[in-house]
Amino acid sequence: MARTLLLASGRSLFGLDIRDVREVLKGEPVHQVPLAPAGLLGAINVHDTVVPVIDFGRLLGRDHAPVDQVVVLESHPLALAVTAVHGLCTPVLCLPGGIVHPWVHEVFISSRGIAGLIDAVVLQQTLQRWLTPAGCMTSASRPDRI
Repeated sequence: MARTLLLASGRSLFGLDIRDVREVLKGEPVHQVPLAPAGLLGAINVHDTVVPVIDFGRLLGRDHAPVDQVVVLESHPLALAVTAVHGLCTPVLCLPGGIVHPWVHEVFISSRGIAGLIDAVVLQQTLQRWLTPAGCMTSASRPDRI
């Protein structure tokens, strides 16, 4: 089992395979985006790349809570605002997940309690659907010619 970055949103624990994490930022200013959906906190500049920041608590169906750190994903232009990052761990006793959230593919025991292991690809797909307003034309639905 790969090393996992253990993070929290409120009292809920989650893990991200360390290979899916580009970096963790603390105190990075998040710039608001006008007319953004409620779950999009804004955007940050990461090495001259604009990266959208998702309120991880909102994704879980909670009200906005103060966030402490931002976890930037490696292969996706995306960052998660979380209440805490607890460091690295090695998951123990992994069980199938996906019951509550489709992007949690396993549940494991960590030193801080039971945590859901996030599938970064499924999370990105979920967020694309979540952040795309219904009825809006996206690049995928746009015709090649008018």
